[in-house]
Amino acid sequence: MSERIEINWNNETTISNQYFPADKLERAKYAEFLTKFLSSQGFDNVRDKEKQKRNYVLNLNSEWGSGKTYFLKRWADDLKEHYPVVYVDAWEKDYSEDPLMTVVSAIIKSLREQAGRDEDKFTVPTKLIGLFKAAAPGIARGMSKRFFGIDPVAIMEAGETENGGVESIGKNAGENQDVDMSVAAAGAVSHLIKEHEAKSEAITNLKTNVSDWVKAVTDLKPVSLPAFIFIDELDRCRPSYAVEMLETIKHIFDIPGVVFVVATDTEQLQHAVKAVYGEGFDARIYLGRFFNSRFSLKAPELENFLDAHGDIYKLSGSYLEDLGIELLPYNSDGKDTLRNISVVLNAFQVSARTAIQIADRLIATIAHMPRNSCVDVLMLTTLHCLKEKDNELFEEVVAGDFTRKETLAGGKTQDTYLNEFFDINLPVKNGEVSMDFDPIVLVKDLETGPSSRCANPYPNGKYKFSLLEYLKKIFAVHFESISAGSFMLWDFKEDELTPLEQAARELVKHCSEKRHIEGAINGNDASILWLKYIYLEKGYSSIDKDEYRDLVELASAFDWMGKNEL
Repeated sequence: MSERIEINWNNETTISNQYFPADKLERAKYAEFLTKFLSSQGFDNVRDKEKQKRNYVLNLNSEWGSGKTYFLKRWADDLKEHYPVVYVDAWEKDYSEDPLMTVVSAIIKSLREQAGRDEDKFTVPTKLIGLFKAAAPGIARGMSKRFFGIDPVAIMEAGETENGGVESIGKNAGENQDVDMSVAAAGAVSHLIKEHEAKSEAITNLKTNVSDWVKAVTDLKPVSLPAFIFIDELDRCRPSYAVEMLETIKHIFDIPGVVFVVATDTEQLQHAVKAVYGEGFDARIYLGRFFNSRFSLKAPELENFLDAHGDIYKLSGSYLEDLGIELLPYNSDGKDTLRNISVVLNAFQVSARTAIQIADRLIATIAHMPRNSCVDVLMLTTLHCLKEKDNELFEEVVAGDFTRKETLAGGKTQDTYLNEFFDINLPVKNGEVSMDFDPIVLVKDLETGPSSRCANPYPNGKYKFSLLEYLKKIFAVHFESISAGSFMLWDFKEDELTPLEQAARELVKHCSEKRHIEGAINGNDASILWLKYIYLEKGYSSIDKDEYRDLVELASAFDWMGKNEL
């Protein structure tokens, strides 16, 4: 029965000179669960003696950028105290022409280091060295050969003539036909049968030696079975190499007492398989041949995901204050600003890769704005999402001429503006954003007319509001696309009031209508009214559409490539 191993990644660490921050995605619990499960699959002394050691192959599935490499390296490092462990970075070695040699050399290197010995028992037997290439399937080579039309082993491929050329024995593979079994052809068939036998012997010897190397570690160190072999980054390899790696390591998958964990973005790996075998090939069933089961890492909360990837400190109040930059909505804690950004990204349902790119662009834009600049981060994030989702839509919005024709019953049409468009088409409508600020610090007295003022009654606190309401009443207004009768126009006047005086009067009226002051700040209305007031008071309404277009298009020239996936 396997022991229970506690795994804790709350602290940062260094593995093979590579820095790993604390686990922000709460993945340690998955490593702990999988350790318990896989260790019992690979070895359990409660089972009958001949069945104690078993082989198991797990496909660890997680989409790009979600932290597979971070997860695998920290997990492998923790397991070394308890089991023989091998970590193979397939992508780092995809220049190699021999995937099997890549895996075997990694096994030898890792187990030798764990045992703390440099002994002959950790070297490759001479009789195996020349057979590694024979054991590999040679996908690229095999696809270029011609079929014989006979199948003494599995599929008989080309045979060479005396002058080195290729001699075709059958017209088309698989057809019923008379075959001229010439001396040359018979010799070729004999050669291929012997080669097949050599491959089988090579694989048998290889399995035996891997088992011996694992046993050497368990004999020399206080570790137990099973051995864990991690194959990482397979989906990032060139397609032909990825398929060759899978086809090759399947030969050593079934070693009793050895557990394989192959980490992939399975969807991307399926594309690699189809690149080799053709679009009509069923890659899902093909990959299912190699694995006992698949475990998919749950997609992390977007906020935590972005926090793990970006320079979030550049969104903090103190950092921005030093630069003389002001962000709306106001939040002194960078994590609150990141949370607002995440709400927008989630509302537009952007992919993980796009979310990282947009967050990276936002931070780069904000950190390099001129001193005494201000920008609405919700507006900027929304524009980035629109550009990623539909560049034509983005261009219409920043040009200030967005309208859509909607067909009504009876064939009549009517114009649809941005405020209505978001109400209908925003993928996720329940997102809530927040602004943490003290209104009295902003304005002590609200001027509600030429000679009228009122003490600001609003308290310091967190003002929350619906993203959808923001898009309809702030974003759509700023880009001049609202339906008739909608409020929040910057130039709206009542009794010759200025727009700012009108905004102040709306705030006072809203507060007076609430029995409790808490009710004045806990709903959408107060927060949206304060955003309107801030837009007018602090000059956000003067940031024109062309400026926003330039900010988005300049930042969009950068693409985060994901070289250092966490």
